[in-house]
Amino acid sequence: MRRRRIPPREDAVCHVSAGRDKLGLDIHYINAFKGRGIFTTVPFQKGDFLLEYRGKLITKEECERRHRVYHDSLKVFMFEFKFDGKLWCVDASQEDGSLGRLVNDNHISPSAKMKILNINRKPHLCLFASRDISPGEEIDYNYGDSDWPWRCKTETSQIQKTVSCLKPQPNCIPNNDLDLKHPEPERVNNPVYHLMN
Repeated sequence: MRRRRIPPREDAVCHVSAGRDKLGLDIHYINAFKGRGIFTTVPFQKGDFLLEYRGKLITKEECERRHRVYHDSLKVFMFEFKFDGKLWCVDASQEDGSLGRLVNDNHISPSAKMKILNINRKPHLCLFASRDISPGEEIDYNYGDSDWPWRCKTETSQIQKTVSCLKPQPNCIPNNDLDLKHPEPERVNNPVYHLMN
């Protein structure tokens, strides 16, 4: 017998109000570059509520003050957004056991989308599945248009990798069919992620 699916917004309100993360998500260490990430242990359907980006809700002024005193490794956990015509920030820099702060950036093919929900007249940053997600997949979303340092680092390393591939290599048989003036860029299959989680 199949369980009745809870409407995504109702599911979000339930988890936000309880201040707890949803079952079916787990933390995994990925590597030194990405750090940790959130992975699914159960399937999710497109549109499903996944989790909340929890932290301390602060004003624009307090956010600016914290930006001046925080180390760079903490600044990446400051999520600034507009709500009700004002600028706000959720400061998730404190390790509190919540999963939302560990969701990585993916500006190429994210599995989730951030939405602001108004619950009891307060904004809550909630992630919803932007496509069907299978067990074992990483939850990620687009952090928005910005010059995130990890995006620049990855794109720079891809360019260096492509250039080094064009240099003659020992024990390499030349292929005269290749046009070395206009090489095909190597497609980046693994998206770029959040550095400091």
